[in-house]
Amino acid sequence: MARASNIHRLVRDSRPTPPFDAAELALRFEPDQDGLGEWVHRTFIEEGGVLENPRHAHLRSASIGWLWTNAEHKDRNRVAMGTCQLIAPAQAKWSSQKALFQLIGWFGEVPDFLITISAPHAVHMDDMSFCALIEHELCHTAQDEDEYGMPRFTREGEPIYRIIGHDVEQFVDVVARYGADATDTREMVSAANAGASVGMASVAMACGTCAGGRKAA
Repeated sequence: MARASNIHRLVRDSRPTPPFDAAELALRFEPDQDGLGEWVHRTFIEEGGVLENPRHAHLRSASIGWLWTNAEHKDRNRVAMGTCQLIAPAQAKWSSQKALFQLIGWFGEVPDFLITISAPHAVHMDDMSFCALIEHELCHTAQDEDEYGMPRFTREGEPIYRIIGHDVEQFVDVVARYGADATDTREMVSAANAGASVGMASVAMACGTCAGGRKAA
């Protein structure tokens, strides 16, 4: 109990906030300016982090661009609180090059992943729900594997990444860390305890990556 209380305090005292008023009406897409990326890396990814999760070890050398927005995002009639995108290599199209140009303007580089967080939702979340949202998006990232299950790399030795959906193991991992209520999986847990009737669709947090069919950017 003491350790849990200490974790809550550390998260509460260091948790970053959006760089703009989440209630303002003007449309905003703002890159992380208050240390969200550093906080996530220090809290969840680095060895010895307060909420270190070995599942994210592949991200220790990855580049993640963190973006805040107050824009509403709906997919299949679901409102998303976050999305995770894999940044594809530049193509010989203006739309592709324009998107990469924007990323460089935001982050000074083209990141491996772009994670966008809804500021209006985030500011009203309790600390554990916010952590669950962040980890939900991190769990969409993975290093690609070959047909033998070995990690893939480029000819230059750089990791090759991909976007993945959530399997049962990942749901168990997130629920074990934050609980069914914080991760919005209470219905799935109740259904599992009751036993299957015909079948059960996977239930995820309001996530645009899940709702969007696991598509990469």
